Amino acid sequence: MKTRLIYLFSIIASLSLTSCSEDDDVAIDTQAPQISIAEPHEEEEIAPGGEIHFDAIFTDNVELASYKVEVHNSFDGHTHSVLKQENGQDNPWSYSEVFTIEAGQTSFEAHHHIAVPAEINGEPVSEGHYHFGVYVTDAAGNESQAFLELHIEARHEDHDDHDH
Repeated sequence: MKTRLIYLFSIIASLSLTSCSEDDDVAIDTQAPQISIAEPHEEEEIAPGGEIHFDAIFTDNVELASYKVEVHNSFDGHTHSVLKQENGQDNPWSYSEVFTIEAGQTSFEAHHHIAVPAEINGEPVSEGHYHFGVYVTDAAGNESQAFLELHIEARHEDHDDHDH
């Protein structure tokens, strides 16, 4: 009889520890946020010493958390891996900044002016193709990313009178 009581008590205890909770009904967020970039435009030309105008809208079905804006050279034709330059482009510019989005937001408008230096350590910034990347993360850790190609090039007086 004592064995049956212990057995019955252990069954009741295990059922009470595995009972349903309110957390069981909460849906897991597996949907990544959406990115809509208004500026800059694909293949936009930016002069050294100028600025990149960044305007975008981020949306998520549950809650946004943060975003990162990144600019790096693409002189080697890479697909977002950083490699040592071997083609004479010895002074490339890069930029990376992470921004936190206020809790509870499902939509956010980002607006920044990113200064492109004319020189780094007294040397002119390498002109050429650069990747402009935006990463957006939601509160559940889902991430989306979008990339544009930009050209950092000085505007030459003798080339202004015709199309490229």
